[in-house]
Amino acid sequence: MIRDEAIENLRRELKGVEVPTEDRDVFRMNSGNPMLSLAPGLVVWTGLMRVYRWAGPDRRWHLHPASDPAGAARLIAPLYLERMPDFDQVFQAGPL
Repeated sequence: MIRDEAIENLRRELKGVEVPTEDRDVFRMNSGNPMLSLAPGLVVWTGLMRVYRWAGPDRRWHLHPASDPAGAARLIAPLYLERMPDFDQVFQAGPL
């Protein structure tokens, strides 16, 4: 699986579990591998091992096969909500 395709598949599945992602959330590491920045302290990497990798609440690395982006999205969604609890309120507040 191509790494860019893995990130796009994950973004599609995250949208399905109401975790917003935008093009600007995708970055490239020096190695060329894409990573997805979702929230403070929540970044998902892909690599040659064909896995998604992120740090969990226990600060340990969590790995999930890139062949299952829906499963990864279900694991990542609660972490996103934990780190971005007031996300909707930020956008409802309007311009400063």
